[in-house]
Amino acid sequence: MKRYIRYSLLTFCLLSLIAFTIQPAPRVLAAWDSKKPDSRTQHLVQSRENFAYALGLQAYIYGYPLVLVAKTMGEMTNQLAPLNQFVYMDAVATPSFRTIVTPNSDTLYLNAWLDLSRTPVLLQVPDNPQNRYYTVQMLDAYTNTFHNESNRATKQQARQSVIVGPDWRGPLPAGIHKIYAPTNTVWLLGRVEVKGADDLPQATAFERQIQIKPLQQGKASGVNEATPEVPKDVLTSLSFFQVMTDMIRKNPPPACDHVLLNQFALAGIDVQNGFDPARIDPANRAGLLRALRDGPSVVENGFLPYTTVRNGWGSFSPIGTYGDQFLARAFIAYSGIGANVPEEEAYFRAYTDGQNRLLAGEKSYTLHFDRDQLPKTTALWSINVYDNELFLARTEAGRASVRSNNGTLKLGPDGSLDIVLQKSPPRDPHANWLPTPAGNFNLVLRVFAPIPGSLGPRHAWPPVRENR
Repeated sequence: MKRYIRYSLLTFCLLSLIAFTIQPAPRVLAAWDSKKPDSRTQHLVQSRENFAYALGLQAYIYGYPLVLVAKTMGEMTNQLAPLNQFVYMDAVATPSFRTIVTPNSDTLYLNAWLDLSRTPVLLQVPDNPQNRYYTVQMLDAYTNTFHNESNRATKQQARQSVIVGPDWRGPLPAGIHKIYAPTNTVWLLGRVEVKGADDLPQATAFERQIQIKPLQQGKASGVNEATPEVPKDVLTSLSFFQVMTDMIRKNPPPACDHVLLNQFALAGIDVQNGFDPARIDPANRAGLLRALRDGPSVVENGFLPYTTVRNGWGSFSPIGTYGDQFLARAFIAYSGIGANVPEEEAYFRAYTDGQNRLLAGEKSYTLHFDRDQLPKTTALWSINVYDNELFLARTEAGRASVRSNNGTLKLGPDGSLDIVLQKSPPRDPHANWLPTPAGNFNLVLRVFAPIPGSLGPRHAWPPVRENR
């Protein structure tokens, strides 16, 4: 925190100095309307545009998760379920599932968007004598995970909790578990283990026992209300900053973030009063539009400072909760919004084989685990295949995953495991086959509820090797 404050104050001083030195004099302001401004005026206008570009780029990185949350919430509450209600999926995700990127095909999903400014919300989870893995992940408006109501939290027992927003001052039920949310907007993202096709009815029945109910009933509950859908071009137009400032005003960030928000206001991105494109002068407008053009590329490549790659498998840190690492937060929102904390679900992604060559469906590969290399978990692990858009890949076999809990993986006599990755079925009908699509693809290895200490900072999975 001290390092962040020192950095922020240095940034504040530097940007304030720049802002002061490039403030145009009244004569220059008048000259902006001239058809032939002098070179001094042109220089000052360009400086203001560059200044707005620099602030706009930082604001894009900071605000990207907020805007994506607003976009996703608007779509889901209009199309699936209104505020403060769960929507349950009755089947695992398939390649046709396009609501969020990088979904797994191993669990049932359940989703709810909460507006805690009106009322706390009661959450009920059931008894779990079968030790079925589940979690109800809770994310704030900035995509930070602040709690998981899961096996680890409940010890397989039924529990009722109340989720309370930061502004609530009313009464709360006595003798009930309390979960305090840092923002009024909360995303509940649930996952329920499915052990195979035969287990789907039991998994669905268990999922439906996870329920929410507003503490305050009636109009105050927000039930049956949707949220406004954001403009379809929100990620590329000036409406980005309007949605961003609206979300921040509804969901104030930690106090330490205000040193950045105060700088954004110098380019017209005013959190206190909102963003109005009509009030932006031409230089600021030009700078912010440039930032909107370049921002997506910066976010999409935001993995570079935070990724460690070993044997082709990349791990990302921080993930699930981000502190002041705003670029990391933005990249995960882009590539896998809703990523959980490593204690609950660990992720490893591979775009290349062990020789650093892109994975391609035209080739055949083998992934070999020695017995002591297999993921260590109290629940399950899986490998899913994704396309270049980060959605589940379409394969001729109609599936794109293998997982440890459905009884299909066959170990060798020594306890090792070989998985064959290719488009067509292997010659050996007993082989563990992970179907791949045409073209390039990527893999995500997930470990649900990993055993503590089994995934240290220097952990390395075996490489994917091309079959010659």
